[in-house]
Amino acid sequence: MSATLIRIAKRFARRIIGRPILGRSILIYHRVAQADFDPWNIAVSPNEFERQLASLRSKVVLPLREFVTLHTRKRLPRNAVAITFDDGYACNALVAAPMLESFNYPATFFVVSDPIARGEEFWWDQLEFIFHAPDFNYERAVDLLNIYSTKVNQGIRPESTIPIVAFFSLWRLARCLSTEQRRRYLDELRQCMGLEKLTRPTHRPMTEAELRALAANPLFEIGGHTANHPSLPMLDPAEQEREIVSGSRFLETKVGKPIRSFSYPFGDWGQLTRDIVMAAGFECALTAAHRRVRSDDNPFELPRRQIVNRNAVTL
Repeated sequence: MSATLIRIAKRFARRIIGRPILGRSILIYHRVAQADFDPWNIAVSPNEFERQLASLRSKVVLPLREFVTLHTRKRLPRNAVAITFDDGYACNALVAAPMLESFNYPATFFVVSDPIARGEEFWWDQLEFIFHAPDFNYERAVDLLNIYSTKVNQGIRPESTIPIVAFFSLWRLARCLSTEQRRRYLDELRQCMGLEKLTRPTHRPMTEAELRALAANPLFEIGGHTANHPSLPMLDPAEQEREIVSGSRFLETKVGKPIRSFSYPFGDWGQLTRDIVMAAGFECALTAAHRRVRSDDNPFELPRRQIVNRNAVTL
C-alpha cells in the first residue's frame, strides 16, 4: 500500500474510532448512556466507558486542580490525564461515578444549576423531544422562532429535509435566544403540538440529592458551568457575571463546598469572559479546544479532548 493510501486509511479510521487519548490531556465527557439520537456524539455507552477507563491504567489520572497546579509549575507528567464531565446529567452520578470509583479515578463534574433547581431537561434535550414528536412541523417551528427573535432568524428558510441538518438548524437558532425567550418558545411549541412537558429518566439532570452524594465522595469535584448554559460571549458583561456567579453560588449552597473550577458552556469564551471568571474567584477554566495541554497554556484557557463512543486509547 502506498504512503498516500496509508494516510487516507488512517484518517478514515480516526473518524470511526476516534483519536488516541494522549498524556497531558483533559478529557471531556457528557453522558454515559446508550443514546438513540446523539448528533453531537457525546454519549459514551457504559461498556465503552469501562473499556476506556481500563485503558487509562497506563496514564497518571490526576484530580483536575492537581493537574492544573502541576501544569502551572511546569511539573506535569508526560502521561498525566484529568477526567471531566459537562452539564450534570443524572447518568454522571448513577453510572459514571461508580465506575470511576471502581478504578479509583478522580473526576470533576461541571454542573449547570438551573435544570437541577427546576427538575427539568436541558433545553437542547427538550428541543430534541419536540423535534421527534409525530406531529412536529419544521416550518411551523421556524416561524415561531421568528416571532421570538426576528433579528436572529432573519433569512432562515425551512429547506432541509435531512433530519439531523434540520435539527441542527433549529438548535443553532434556539441557542441565540435569551434563556427566557427560549423557555417561552419551547413551551409554546409544545402547546401548539399538544405535548406534555416531560422529564425523561434517560435525559434528566441529576437531582439535588444526587449532586450532594457526588460531592461528598473525596474522589470527585463539582465545578461551575453557569446557571442556564448560555453562550457567554453573546451576553453583556453583567449578564455573563450573573450566569457565572449565580450558577456556582447555587452549587455551593447545595454541596457545602467552594466551587473553584469552571467550564465555558459550548466551549465559548473570549478575553472578557475569561476575566469575569478570574474575578469571580475560580482557579481554572476549561474550553472545548480539542487538543493536548501545552506548556504555555493559560490555566483559564485550558483545552480538552472530546471523548466519543469509540476511542483508541493507546499512546
